[in-house]
Amino acid sequence: MVEVADAAIEAGGEDYNVYVPILNSLAAMGKEEAMRNMTHRRIAALENHLKQVPEDARARVLLGSSYAKLGRVEDALRELNLALTLRANEASILYNVACTYSYLQKKPEALDALRKAWEAGFRDAVWARRDSGLAILHGDPEFERLYPEHTTAAPAHGSH
Repeated sequence: MVEVADAAIEAGGEDYNVYVPILNSLAAMGKEEAMRNMTHRRIAALENHLKQVPEDARARVLLGSSYAKLGRVEDALRELNLALTLRANEASILYNVACTYSYLQKKPEALDALRKAWEAGFRDAVWARRDSGLAILHGDPEFERLYPEHTTAAPAHGSH
C-alpha cells in the first residue's frame, strides 16, 4: 500500500486531492500509524497549496479535518471558519465541516453543519451512513431523519 500511495502522490504533483482516497483506504484498513504519517504529509501539501491559493475553501476544510485528526483543535476550528467564510452554502464544504466537528467530538455543531449540507443538496444517505467521519452522529434522531436507512443515493459525495 505504501508503495502505491507514494507513486500516486508523486504522480499527483501538487494536487492535494490525491491524499483523500489514500487516507480513506488506510482508515478502512485500520492502519493508524500509516494514517497519522500520511496525515502529516497531507498537512504539509495543503499548507503549501494555501500559501499560493489562500481562497481554496476545499483545501481549508481538508486542512481543518487533518488538524482535527491530530488533536490540533484551535487550528482545525480556524480552518473551518475560514472555509465557511469562503463557501458558507456549498454542500460538500458543509458536509466536510460536519465530519471535522465530529472528529472534534462537537456533536451539536456537527449536526448543524450536516443539516445545512442536506439543505444545500448533500442528500446521499448511503454515503453518510457509511462515513466513519460521522460516527458520533449515526443513530442520532436528527441524523436518522435527514439520512434514513432505506433511500437511494444522490450524486453528491463527501470526501475528507
